[in-house]
Amino acid sequence: MLRKLRIRFIGIASVAILIVLFSVVGVLNSARYLQTRNEINRILSILTDNNGKFPSLSETSKELGSRTSMDSIFQYRYFSVTVNASDEVTLVNTDNISDLTDEQITDYAQTIKESKDESGEFYYQNHTYAYQVSQKDKKTLIVVLDATNQLKDNETLVTLSLWMSGVSFVFFLTIVTILSGKVIEPFVRNYEKQRRFITNAGHELKTPLAIISANNELVELMNGESEWTKSTSDQVKRLTDLINGLVSLARLEEQEHVELVLSDLDFSAIAEDAAEDFKGPVIRDGKKFTMEIQPDIHVKAEEKSLFELVTILVDNANKYCDPEGTVTVRLDSVGRTRKRARLAISNTYREGKNVDYSKFFERFYREDESHNSKKSGFGIGLSMAESMVKLFKGSISASYKDDAITFTVIL
Repeated sequence: MLRKLRIRFIGIASVAILIVLFSVVGVLNSARYLQTRNEINRILSILTDNNGKFPSLSETSKELGSRTSMDSIFQYRYFSVTVNASDEVTLVNTDNISDLTDEQITDYAQTIKESKDESGEFYYQNHTYAYQVSQKDKKTLIVVLDATNQLKDNETLVTLSLWMSGVSFVFFLTIVTILSGKVIEPFVRNYEKQRRFITNAGHELKTPLAIISANNELVELMNGESEWTKSTSDQVKRLTDLINGLVSLARLEEQEHVELVLSDLDFSAIAEDAAEDFKGPVIRDGKKFTMEIQPDIHVKAEEKSLFELVTILVDNANKYCDPEGTVTVRLDSVGRTRKRARLAISNTYREGKNVDYSKFFERFYREDESHNSKKSGFGIGLSMAESMVKLFKGSISASYKDDAITFTVIL
């Protein structure tokens, strides 16, 4: 469990780191992309407003909102085309571009004019060109800007930021992995103290309980059995069962830290043997008992714990089954590529529609929160069953359907 806790902590920390890194990268690149697009649109607007040319240096600086030099203006590659009302090209300005011929520029201008789009982009030989179209005095001015450098700067920033995020993630993940042991160390200490306390207290309590039981039996021998001695005997038995259950649970959790040796077992025979013991008590209580077990289903487990697992679940089904209800034990195999055993133990339980079944495996959980339930037990049986299933590297779940609660174990 502690190993899983450490892995879980590392996993949660990794997800948090990824969210932070990608949030920063996303915001940074989005802001840069919008800034680049805004710059491209402003340049096109300046050129459009000034008949396809840059105005004076001071006016350009004012329009761009920053200090601009002639060298920075010369970095922009652009051309403009004027088309009259008859769709004839009357003026072509190619002074600031050399990648396209006059014929290509004319063809692109005609295509842009026919598209009737006021702005857009087109691509030629790994170059990206952004354009803007304006109408003035029955003439159409088409301004085209080579935006390749600006957009490539964006791509470079994305690549660099992703690469740096990857390196940062590996670095932070390494740090988290190294420090994770220190982070969960207080929990480990508390857990070990709690486990030792349960085991030690269990052993210490057995002695006074044995003395109480012996004294109670002596009183019965001297004065005969009475209402009071019977009540004392019942409570001693309840406390003994509780102590044994807690100690067993603590030992099961101890085994989670060791590599348990699992052997190949005939689950069909074990399940049938364990369930058969409850057939008589179930029928005597006026309930129905059905058992559907496929033969020759094998699992990797520990025999005593596997038998106890089936016993706990069938006993639980019998306790909470409605009067004149049905207890059902089914065992079959599931899976196509990898066959696994599926044990499903169910009982009719009409009052279970609004029950939170996710809490059934919590230690000391009882559906009756006042703990005044007439059912015997302490709410640790299902917790023990869950621990056993984990030892066998399986899964256990509870579900409710058609007035019946079903506990399903996959091994």
